[in-house]
Amino acid sequence: MFTGTAASYQETLIQNDGFWPDIDAGAFERRRSTPAAQDDERIAYAVANAMASVNLELERLKARYMAEGIVKAADIEAFPAINGKNRVVIQYEAAVFARAKADLLPDFVTVHQKKDGDHLAERSLETKNELLAESVRILRNMLGHNRSTVDLL
Repeated sequence: MFTGTAASYQETLIQNDGFWPDIDAGAFERRRSTPAAQDDERIAYAVANAMASVNLELERLKARYMAEGIVKAADIEAFPAINGKNRVVIQYEAAVFARAKADLLPDFVTVHQKKDGDHLAERSLETKNELLAESVRILRNMLGHNRSTVDLL
């Protein structure tokens, strides 16, 4: 029987540029399992910074869509779609969330005071790199690239 309290997520909506979707910081907290002791404002700022970074990497893609007359990522016909969100929006959010969690990871590690925290600190850099790699894989896919490419010099 459950006797604890339900998790509480913030309701901070982070406004985007109008093309890419606004992001609810609470959705990030829920989907990326942030620790309850984490500061809401710190989380919102990490998500905003990740959005700015991803937006910068997707400038050319956004320009291409806009040249085709598409004014919002949500209007792109891309499948699969889940609950009204197309593949492009789903991937955008996933890339942002992976980067935000990578940014917050050092904070998460310091929350743990037990011996488990020592193990988390040891794995922190590896996990951060895995999260950043996840974001890069998603962005490459959005840009139409395979997971990796090779060029001859």
